[in-house]
Amino acid sequence: MSFLNVLSSEWLKTRRTTIRLIVFVTPIIYPIFMLWYFSRYNDPFWQVKIYGGFFEVLSVSLPIIISLLTGLIAYQEEKSGSFMNVLTGPVSRAKFYFGKLSLLIFAAIADIFLATFLMLLGMRYILNIENVHYDLFLQGALLSLVGSLILFSLHLLISFAFGMGASIAIGGGGFLVSAIIGATVVGDNIWQYIPWAWTVRLSQIPMLLMLEVKHTFGMELSDLYFQELMKGIILASICFILVTLLGLVWFNRWEGGKSYE
Repeated sequence: MSFLNVLSSEWLKTRRTTIRLIVFVTPIIYPIFMLWYFSRYNDPFWQVKIYGGFFEVLSVSLPIIISLLTGLIAYQEEKSGSFMNVLTGPVSRAKFYFGKLSLLIFAAIADIFLATFLMLLGMRYILNIENVHYDLFLQGALLSLVGSLILFSLHLLISFAFGMGASIAIGGGGFLVSAIIGATVVGDNIWQYIPWAWTVRLSQIPMLLMLEVKHTFGMELSDLYFQELMKGIILASICFILVTLLGLVWFNRWEGGKSYE
C-alpha cells in the first residue's frame, strides 16, 4: 500500500468523529471571534495589537488542541480492535506512524493558514484596515506551525504509549507553560529551551518588522529579528526530527496495550 493510500485511509477513519469537527470548525470560529473582539478598537497600533493577539491566543491554545487530537486518534485505534489494525494490519508500522503524523500536520497546515487567511480578509473588508501586513501574518502562520511540529510527534507517542488522558494532561500543562514562558517576559532568556514556548515566541517574531514597531523604537530591528528567529527555529527543527525518529523506533517495537494503563 502506497503512502498516499495510507494517508487517505487515515483520513477516512476520522469520518463522523470529533476530530473532523475540530478540524473544520475551529479555523472558522476563531477568526470570527477575533474580528468581533478587535472591532471595538481603533488606534495607531491597531494592526500590531491584532497580530499579537491573534497569534498569541492561537499559539497558546495549540498544545491542548494537539494533545486532544492525538489522544482521539489513539483512542479510536484502541476502540476499533484494541490496536489490532496497528499490530497485525497489512500496513507497515513505519507507514502507519508517518501516516498518522502526516495527517495531523496537514490538518494543522490547513487550519492555521485558513484561520489566517480569514483573519486577513476580515481585517481588510470588515475592519477596513488599509496596508495590511499580509506577508508578516503569513510568516507568523508558518512560524506557528514550525514551532508546534514537535508537539505532534511528542503527543502522538504519548497517546499510544499512555493513552488519551495522559496526552491531554500533558497538553494542559503545556498550555500553562506556553502562556507563562511563551507569552510573558518571564521566559525571555529560556524560551528557546522550552518546546511549549516555541510556537508563541516564533509566531511573534515577525512583529519586529512592522513599520509601527520600527517607528516606536526609532531603529531597524532586522538584526534582532534574525537573532530571535535562529535562536528558536534551529532547535525546533532538530528536536522535531529527533522526537519523530524516537517515536518511529518505539512504534516499531511496540506490542500494544490499553490506553488507560
